[in-house]
Amino acid sequence: MSLKKKFFELKEQLSEHNNAYYNATTLISDLEYDRLKSKYEKFLQENPKFVELDDLGVGAKPNSKFKKIKHISRMLSLANSFNLDDLKDFFNKAENFLNKKISKNEFIVDCKIDGVSLALTYQNNKLVKSLTRGDGIIGEDVTRNVSNIIGIPKKLKYCKSNLIEIRGEVFFNREDFNLLNKQLEEKSQFSNPRNAASGSLRQIDNNITENRPLRFIPHGYGHISNDNEFISYESFLEFCSKNDFLLSNLSKKFNNFEKINIYINEIEKTRDEIPFDIDGMVVKVNNIKDQIDLGNTSKYPRWALAAKFNAEKALTKVLKIDLQVGRTGAITPVARLKPINIGGVMVSNATLHNFDEIKKKDIRINDSVWVKRAGDVIPYISEVDKSKREKNNQEFKIPNKCPCGKYQIIKLNEETVQRCNGGSKCPYQYVESLKYFVSKKAMNIDGLGEKQIEKFIELKFISKKLDIYYLDRYKKEIIDLEGFGQKSFDNLILSIEKSKRTTLSRFIFSLGLRYVGENNSELLANYFHSKESFKSFISSKNLNLELENIDGLGNKATNSFSEYFKNKDQLSEAISILNLLDIEIIKDNNRGSNESILFTGTLSELSRDRAKDLAKKKGFKIASNVSSKLNYLVYGEKPGSKLKKAQELKVRTLTEKEFLELIN
Repeated sequence: MSLKKKFFELKEQLSEHNNAYYNATTLISDLEYDRLKSKYEKFLQENPKFVELDDLGVGAKPNSKFKKIKHISRMLSLANSFNLDDLKDFFNKAENFLNKKISKNEFIVDCKIDGVSLALTYQNNKLVKSLTRGDGIIGEDVTRNVSNIIGIPKKLKYCKSNLIEIRGEVFFNREDFNLLNKQLEEKSQFSNPRNAASGSLRQIDNNITENRPLRFIPHGYGHISNDNEFISYESFLEFCSKNDFLLSNLSKKFNNFEKINIYINEIEKTRDEIPFDIDGMVVKVNNIKDQIDLGNTSKYPRWALAAKFNAEKALTKVLKIDLQVGRTGAITPVARLKPINIGGVMVSNATLHNFDEIKKKDIRINDSVWVKRAGDVIPYISEVDKSKREKNNQEFKIPNKCPCGKYQIIKLNEETVQRCNGGSKCPYQYVESLKYFVSKKAMNIDGLGEKQIEKFIELKFISKKLDIYYLDRYKKEIIDLEGFGQKSFDNLILSIEKSKRTTLSRFIFSLGLRYVGENNSELLANYFHSKESFKSFISSKNLNLELENIDGLGNKATNSFSEYFKNKDQLSEAISILNLLDIEIIKDNNRGSNESILFTGTLSELSRDRAKDLAKKKGFKIASNVSSKLNYLVYGEKPGSKLKKAQELKVRTLTEKEFLELIN
């Protein structure tokens, strides 16, 4: 790929995510967003000839539904640091730029609130205008929407300037955010407080904004008519306090980078005790004259830096431990947490994996715990902060009975996971199997989520998988349900009809058999080719003998499959559903038949699921790990240890481009 093409691709990606970030939607996590920004900026540093083509600005284009107004002075963003070395390096460069020491080496450290930037203009001490950041040059006029925001005074009592612009963050306290979401329909709920603040501030109907408990804390000022208003950032904070602005009350003055770093780490460990979300601390040169002398780049001030917290983890509290029962009876303990924002996502639950994990990490109710979340990984507890443990926090006792109350929790010798022994008779396993049946990778029925399935079971519209295909019998009852209606019902029935045109492998996968995942479902489908031969097979008395002929199908999968179809009710239901489905016969003329392939790293042209799907259609078996039997490893960016292992084993490795050439 040429450098020019790479630049425009990076720029387009960042532009898309800038717009999402500043317009109350989230396409990627904050961590991924920060990485993308760093990648873009590093590219410009290494290839300065593209700087003149960099016109992204620091925010997003103002929304056309609001009046657009130019900021008196540009509203910039902040450069990021992620460790002590970044911090030292940034301010060393600042001193080199000044060619002198920063006055008294004084810095003010305060919270970086995860909210929405707002500029308030006061003329003759009266609030006359309120603008969002927009793209940093032009903002949206939201003056009508700020009258009820807590912490915004309509008049200034103490101010020497005829014209002053106060800049800060609009945000929700976490408690207020949780209450707001409870009042909204599920489809209208916000994913995190920042998105809620942006969506609430930027309402055309200002009555909606007025009825939401938004808050504002200043973090600086823009244009000012009296240059002598402030001599230090510390005096600016005193000015804000006297004029009834809200403050974080966590700002501190330092003259030592090591002490600054210690304070940042202290705040990171106690951030769950702060009522609002912060994603780092801001370090600013205290002396205003030094700030003016340092000036700004096109995007950032040279006198301030955002010291970002680890976007993958946060400290919070375990409120209780619940047990979840999976479709195969696996019991998974789940920690219910005091909600915390990790990487732009509100996290209130974390998997504890199994009972051994609880014991090993000694996790107790009311413990303070570090919770990690990376990308699409389910949040989990990495460790307990035992320094915060209270004496009455008791060890968790493993129960003998499944949460359904009817069956025992058992542990097989070779397994770590413990299971309910009730099988399909356990109501929890039964509900989970239905959810799995309609899921995206299975029969892919939209409009039939967790809540709908549970409601339809409660109303006895569904008692088994087959009943899903006859839900149109309950048209009137479903339309009358809260949250439904004619359109929702029509969409549901359309989705059910669309699901009938599927593949044999999807159907096998949808049954949710233990040890029969995507790969084994593909093996079975490719072996039998058609639904007719499959129906004949599952009705056979010699299931195990037939299964032994399938190369690559292990004993566990074989036993699970044969046990499922020994049950007459399950056999009958499977055949009845197959009779309703339109399944194309598989032709055995694929290029990759009996060859295995594995994908690792981030692909640029295809999603991982799309790449797997293309490989499967060409007859490849998708492998789960690198071994000497693997035929191909396809790698993208950051391939990790799999690429190294494949090279050591002399497995053929392919770039994404080479993979596409192979299958085409």
